[in-house]
Amino acid sequence: KWGPKSQILIAIEEMAELQQALLKYLRGRETNVEEEIADVKIVLKHLEIMFDKKEVDEWEKKKLIRLENRIKSNK
Repeated sequence: KWGPKSQILIAIEEMAELQQALLKYLRGRETNVEEEIADVKIVLKHLEIMFDKKEVDEWEKKKLIRLENRIKSNK
């Protein structure tokens, strides 16, 4: 609806807000981490629509396998 450039800018803004909320959390300040996570999840879904969701899913699968292998090798 708002165009790809606008959606990318909104995604960057929402991710920055999550980053800020996480930093506040680590400093023991009141924060809205859960709300910011929800916002980021929503904009990520928008980005998947704009870009190649199938390729994103393939990369996610590869990276989860890599993470699982790292966890297993550290036991």
